[in-house]
Amino acid sequence: MTQTYGEKRVERLLKSLPSNRYFFVAEPEIVGSKTTRSRPDFVVVSAERGVIVLEVKDWKNIVSITQKKVTIIRDGMDGVEEEEDNPVEIAHDYALNLADAFEARAELRKKYRGREVLRFPWMYAAIIVHLDNDTKRKAEGLIWEKGRVLNSEDLQPDRFEKALQSIPAKWRLEKPLNKDILNIIRGVLDPELIVHDAKGEDVGTITVEQERIIKQPIKIKPAASPMDDFLTDEAIAVSQNTSVRLVRGVAGSGKSLVLAKRAQFLAANYPDANILVLAFNKDLVKDLEKRIGNIPSIEVVNFHKLCSNILGSKWRPPQKIEEWLSNWFADLMEQSNLTPEFVASEIEWRKELELYDNAEYLNVERKGRGRSLNKNKREVINTIMDQYIDYHHNESIRDWSDVPFVTLAELQTGHPLRHTYDFILIDEAQDFAPSWIKVILKLIKSNGDLFICDDPSQSLFRAFSWKQKGIEVRGRTRVLRVPFRCTREITLAAHSLINIDNTGDESEEIVKPDLQSYELASGDKPKVILVNRVEQEIKRVEDEVNILIHNGIMPSSIAILCHTKRIIKHWAHLRNQACYVGTFNQMKGLEFHAVLIPHLHTYFQVLGQEVDSEYIDSQRKKLFTAMTRAREMLILSATGNLPTELTSLQPYVELLYR
Repeated sequence: MTQTYGEKRVERLLKSLPSNRYFFVAEPEIVGSKTTRSRPDFVVVSAERGVIVLEVKDWKNIVSITQKKVTIIRDGMDGVEEEEDNPVEIAHDYALNLADAFEARAELRKKYRGREVLRFPWMYAAIIVHLDNDTKRKAEGLIWEKGRVLNSEDLQPDRFEKALQSIPAKWRLEKPLNKDILNIIRGVLDPELIVHDAKGEDVGTITVEQERIIKQPIKIKPAASPMDDFLTDEAIAVSQNTSVRLVRGVAGSGKSLVLAKRAQFLAANYPDANILVLAFNKDLVKDLEKRIGNIPSIEVVNFHKLCSNILGSKWRPPQKIEEWLSNWFADLMEQSNLTPEFVASEIEWRKELELYDNAEYLNVERKGRGRSLNKNKREVINTIMDQYIDYHHNESIRDWSDVPFVTLAELQTGHPLRHTYDFILIDEAQDFAPSWIKVILKLIKSNGDLFICDDPSQSLFRAFSWKQKGIEVRGRTRVLRVPFRCTREITLAAHSLINIDNTGDESEEIVKPDLQSYELASGDKPKVILVNRVEQEIKRVEDEVNILIHNGIMPSSIAILCHTKRIIKHWAHLRNQACYVGTFNQMKGLEFHAVLIPHLHTYFQVLGQEVDSEYIDSQRKKLFTAMTRAREMLILSATGNLPTELTSLQPYVELLYR
């Protein structure tokens, strides 16, 4: 509905109020049972005062006013009188209905003198824009209370807030409403902000900061030109007008939720736009598909499936480098104290950076590999890589690290998906390699919008900065600091591992959690179970699972997360009971009521060698990610002692010895 002059004027004033103390909703749909009125002009929420309902009227010619009715003459009606309901009574009816809706939420009620009442006062007022001061004063005390009606004189920027504060209330708050209560109020006023779980149950409300990110308007930019397809890479880089925004958040802060809601917002507001949502793996895709729903203009896919779609009939299932290495170089790797996984990751890293020069590789700085990469080992890797490249070329095989480069080549000219998407949204982007980002930039229109969610503390597979990925994020980053998923105790324990690791440039900083702004869920401290023998640990972990199931926890809500494939066999049979048993590399995007993380005594060991500090930091980050998969219960275990690399955990856990 088109706003009147008065409504526009009031809305401008409401927007000018301090956002840390007020928020408002225009024409909310109120579901209550007190009256039939359901759409007030404005509902204003003040942390210090409570809730205010405002009804706005632009009447210029008022003939008479009673408690129930107002007689007016409209412009252009030749003096014909009309009778309207008194806007104060209208506002009062809206307020009754709204209070009824608030009372339906138990969190908004409290006990007072033996009965339940709302935790905050509600108020109402009418704004009659053209009401003169004489008429207003005469009516005060006779028809309405003083302060119950505002007029043009109150609608001055320097007077408006004071006029709102003067609206009569039955009682006053002793202290400001906290953010949890304010968020529930927001959810009543706008049910679309309410977050539901897989069962459809209300699990919270999107926060103000999350809503701002979701609904941030798109800057209108020049349309993409068909000539983009004929520009060189350098010319496209120069002309690229892509808007970039990065949402960085702690684990459990709602990044995926914000991304899903952002995709829905874009689809609703830009119905002709092509929208691509990218995730790291299939599990994340399934989760995002559930959150977003079936919207024709939104495509949700993982990166490698996207590459498969682009390559079409040219797609070939990639080979795993580890298998080739094990077949051809098992003895050499064993003599050099190298594993197939280590050598494969080194080859993939070199290919990603296009570091094919052996002499250059011998001197390049290489950290965080868990062991020293001395000249002898690098020469072994050079020998293996030379033969792998020859094999790779002669047999025309393709491995996973080739996929983005082959896809880039396919996109160079003429491909129908080149510069097709108006909006691309990426979840868990910290694990996207530079070559992946190059593919994405080939798909987005030159005037498109790139929306990225990441958390460097949860990087499992990649170690590239946004600068290395070719994306400038400084000044374009919004941060979500409140960890809603985990209990306070789990959050404190997990963050104790990474608070001591805040290296890197500003664009890759670890986000510290905000544990004060909201009333976060509390629970038991995480347990650390220490036993004498491996057999005891295997049994104890299974016993803990059975206890959880006996106590009513659904098996599908219990996970055993293993840091290596080798130990999965000890608990793999629990999959038959629907428990999740998997490795750290499979846990992206997952969350569970209870998580068990066993065998930590071997977590930092690499073939019996000493490990470097960057490897330790990397392992801590992986463990942090595993720990933050737990919503309410977390159990760690080890045979012998807790590794010294995890001593920062001790103040935040309950140590159990057996």
